[in-house]
Amino acid sequence: MIRARGLAMRYGSKRIFDGLELDVERGGFVLVTGPNGSGKTTLLHALLGDVPLAEGRRWVGPGVTIGTMDQARAGFATDAVLIDAFTALTGLDATAARSLLAKFALGADHVGRQVGHLSPGERSRAELAALMGTGVNCLVLDEPTNHLDLAAIEQLEHALAGYRGTFVIATHDRRLLETIGITRTIGFGGDEASPGRA
Repeated sequence: MIRARGLAMRYGSKRIFDGLELDVERGGFVLVTGPNGSGKTTLLHALLGDVPLAEGRRWVGPGVTIGTMDQARAGFATDAVLIDAFTALTGLDATAARSLLAKFALGADHVGRQVGHLSPGERSRAELAALMGTGVNCLVLDEPTNHLDLAAIEQLEHALAGYRGTFVIATHDRRLLETIGITRTIGFGGDEASPGRA
C-alpha cells in the first residue's frame, strides 16, 4: 500500500529519523509509537507526502486511496452545516449520509448544526464516518482518541475493529490497540522498534 525506502527527516541539525525502511502491507495495522514530540506525526506526514524529505523515497500503490484524520479534526469547514459538508465531501445523497452518520451516533439533532458547534468527539465521529463513506482503503490516523469522551472512544473502537482496510496509527491508547490488533510497530525514543529498523 505504501513503501518507504531510506526516509530521512531533519529539522535544522536535529535528526528526527534516518534511513527508515517500511512496507505498509494490504490489510496491515501499523502502530507508530513514542513520547510526545518524538517524531510520530512527522513520520505520518512523510508517509502521506505532505512534507519534503531530507533523503529517501516513498511510493503509494495503484488503487490505494488514503484517508486521514489529524489531531486538529480539520476535515470539515467549521462554518458549514454538517449534513451539507458531509454530502459534499462523500458524494452521498442526504438519505445515505444521514444513515451513515447515525451509525456513528450523529442523529437529527446533529446534522443540522454547524460543524464548529459540534463537540470535539462529535467532530471526530463525523470525520471517521466521512472516511468510511468515501471508500478509503488506507487510513492514517494521528491520535484519533484525543478529545473524545469514553462513549465516543468506544464507538471509534467499534468502527475501527470492523474496518477491513489498512491503517497506520499514532496513539497512546492501549485499549484501542488491543481492540484493533496491531501487525507492526515503529517506535521512537526507545520504544519497541527504532525508525530505520522497523
